[in-house]
Amino acid sequence: MDTETGTARAVLHHVLAGTCRLSAAGAAALDLAVGDLALLPTGARHRLAAGPDASGTPPPAGPAAGLLELGAPGTGARLLTVRTGYDRRAASPLVTALPRALRLDRARVEATPLLRDTLALLAAPGRRPGPGDPLLALRVLETALLLAAAPRPPGGPYPHPGIGRTLAAIETRYAEPWTVVTLAREAGMSRSAFTAAFRETVGTPPARHLTARRIREAARLLAETGLPQSAVPARVGYRSRVGFHLAFRTTYGMTPGEYRAAAPRRA
Repeated sequence: MDTETGTARAVLHHVLAGTCRLSAAGAAALDLAVGDLALLPTGARHRLAAGPDASGTPPPAGPAAGLLELGAPGTGARLLTVRTGYDRRAASPLVTALPRALRLDRARVEATPLLRDTLALLAAPGRRPGPGDPLLALRVLETALLLAAAPRPPGGPYPHPGIGRTLAAIETRYAEPWTVVTLAREAGMSRSAFTAAFRETVGTPPARHLTARRIREAARLLAETGLPQSAVPARVGYRSRVGFHLAFRTTYGMTPGEYRAAAPRRA
């Protein structure tokens, strides 16, 4: 983690073929099969091996998304590796509390269409890296972090399936004019039951979680695109520019203009 810039580096490995073991300092070894996903929320140093008995090697540095071969062809493992950075100041407390390395099994990945489909796109045979890969990588990591952070009891992904639908809606449809009432309706729950279940599952009230998602997207637009600053609030779901500026400053400690000026210059 880069403590000076506030940037955390996240890494994800998705097993496409074979089996492998991931070992990271300060975390239990993870044995991974086809369809499983290993997530390192802060990019901890780690080693990958094609099976539990093979000697592991650190994964090489690479692009935002790329394929990695372990072991001998036909007997080793093939993985999709995704890397990205995110501003830790906007990270949910649930994310910052995650282990250094964790496993999401195939069933959880398959049950999350946004994650499953984007992984399939990045791993498509013959696909070449493109300028949109950093954005796709960010979406994959955000969805995986959200999935890993949300606790699930035995027998189901969330205490109420509606919470899962609401989290997905906030993640992908953040710009819609949501209120706690309409979010509760999305979940198929009463407002009071929804608010209590959401807080218990996610650790924050639904309105705060929505704000964090909108502001995180606003920061990306400011840093990575040429979208006029005046257009950013509406793009992420704010009707009031004043409200947007206050929320942005509360999260990042600076105005949107100051944030854009401080961001690395786009190529």
